[in-house]
Amino acid sequence: MNILVLGSGGREHSICYELSKSKKIGKLFCAPGNAGIALVSKIADINTKSFISISNFCKKNKIAMVIPGSEEYLDKGISDFLIMEGISVIGPSKFASSLETSKYFTKKLCDLSKIKTAKWIVCDDAKHAKKIIEERKFPLVLKMDSLAAGKGVIVAKTINEAKIFLNNIIKGNLGNNKSKIIIEECLSGEEGSFFFAVDGTNAKFIGSAKDYKRVYDGNKGLNTGGMGCISPSPKETQKVVSSIMVNIIKPTLKTMNNLGYPFTGFLYAGVMFTKKGIYLIEYNVRLGDPECQAVLARIKNNFLDICIALKKKNIKNIKIKLQSAVSSCVVIASKGYPESYEKGKQIKGIELYKNEKNIKVYHAGTKKNDKGNYITNGGRVLNIVSKAKNIKKSLELTYSVCSNISWKGSFFRKDIGS
Repeated sequence: MNILVLGSGGREHSICYELSKSKKIGKLFCAPGNAGIALVSKIADINTKSFISISNFCKKNKIAMVIPGSEEYLDKGISDFLIMEGISVIGPSKFASSLETSKYFTKKLCDLSKIKTAKWIVCDDAKHAKKIIEERKFPLVLKMDSLAAGKGVIVAKTINEAKIFLNNIIKGNLGNNKSKIIIEECLSGEEGSFFFAVDGTNAKFIGSAKDYKRVYDGNKGLNTGGMGCISPSPKETQKVVSSIMVNIIKPTLKTMNNLGYPFTGFLYAGVMFTKKGIYLIEYNVRLGDPECQAVLARIKNNFLDICIALKKKNIKNIKIKLQSAVSSCVVIASKGYPESYEKGKQIKGIELYKNEKNIKVYHAGTKKNDKGNYITNGGRVLNIVSKAKNIKKSLELTYSVCSNISWKGSFFRKDIGS
């Protein structure tokens, strides 16, 4: 089988790495890719902003399956377009992607499906939200209805924090300034991310993680796309997974089918464990980043076999086997992330970890310069992943690698897994 992966981050690097291990792979392509992905996949010369270009490449290269890594492709309707062209895609339709791309849609679905979620109201836009919060008690959670690269949510402890967030939206500094705003009660508890492979009707649990969104130690600073994670979630038990499947995932799939939006692909439920039970916080309609890197490391099944089962809509016949080993992932980023940062800094020490069995260095934002050296090409630059018998040993391995790789202005959180 010839496969095309769409994306250029650490998630796509880990997906390509896992796919490359399958004997069923013919040619593996990735676009636009990065310098690390080039080690395990051919980098396809495609204009990924053009669906026609992607389709033409697939037909010319006899691509059997396309795997979009990012929610942006799904939001723009890549699955719908390619399926109409006769090309298989592992990912939901544009409408089904609303589970992530519209927080309002997900909240309404929770109401229809009787899924526990935080109490909420919706505002027309950020200006409307500024008026509403004057009458509310804090802390509150504010969410942009539309996508904002993982930065469209804030847990505002004070009204001033909320106003700064809303003003950034109004000024156009964050996402779409016309986006609706969801205002939620602030739930108290521990968060977890639970991942499922879904074929429209059936779902299989493939792993969990606990992620760390804030940019600095102690969960301080701005929200990011993710600064690290551990897998499994400390809250994962067989009983918990069963409860999430019965009370959240299955009602969601039933309602999506009733609405005419069957979901196929990878669905990740972000949940909060509270004294009153498990509440759904959000859905992502693809593998998370950097959670994907840690979760895939623990799956015993060949990843391509899971994708084939989704394509054939027989995921119920696959027995997902997870390793007892624990994995951790730490993101090394460039100074200034998640706001402005410089690119083109030479990375030192990356060549030390080419053949380590339980350590992987996934590239998230890299390229090579004219001299063949790896240089930075993004805010989140590298993802360091390691596996071990327990979380302490895994983190020791991961952080030992982090301390040996650097560039001018590089930094990472030192409290992942704490």
